[in-house]
Amino acid sequence: MRKLFFRNAANFIVVARTLMIFIAIWLFIPVSAASRLAGAGILAAAALMDWLDGHVARKYAISSKLGGFLDTLGDRITENLLLFFFAYEQLIPLFVPLIFVARSFISDFVRHMNFLKGESTFSINRSLPGIIFVSSRTSRALYLLLKFMVFFMGGAILVLDAGAFSNWQPLAVMLRTHLYSLSILLVVFNLLRFAFLIYDSRNILREEFMK
Repeated sequence: MRKLFFRNAANFIVVARTLMIFIAIWLFIPVSAASRLAGAGILAAAALMDWLDGHVARKYAISSKLGGFLDTLGDRITENLLLFFFAYEQLIPLFVPLIFVARSFISDFVRHMNFLKGESTFSINRSLPGIIFVSSRTSRALYLLLKFMVFFMGGAILVLDAGAFSNWQPLAVMLRTHLYSLSILLVVFNLLRFAFLIYDSRNILREEFMK
């Protein structure tokens, strides 16, 4: 039992951080400073665990295909839940989460078709633009940073909108303006990465659809 738990330690972290997003949103709903501060704290802890699961998998050499799929699934649930919640709270435009959901379904379908041909997540991208904008560490780090900035800025605005922080409203207004711009930038980068995924998958897609 202990060996089984150790082999799946990174997977348990992924599941835990994903469940924490539901708790964070639940705490963000009441217009209470204490509740929303707790939600922001849980959101920050979930972000730390997003780094931790990969670190544990690499350090103890317990990476697996299941772990990779779970990590992607956790990311999908996290980003879509938070973006839809922020749109519900009118912090970002509704088209942002709508594009993310559509893009995630299509890109995961395309990646699955590639997996059936023996490709891994980032071996798909062989063109120079695909390597630069999709599979490179720089691109992935920038994409993750943009998402974290959107998530934490949204959480900060919700905290400042609680009654106890009424004196901080000028800061909340400024953050709303920056959050709107960042969410647009995130969508553009998201679609750019998606376009190069489709481009680098063109041969497999053509082969499958021309059968």
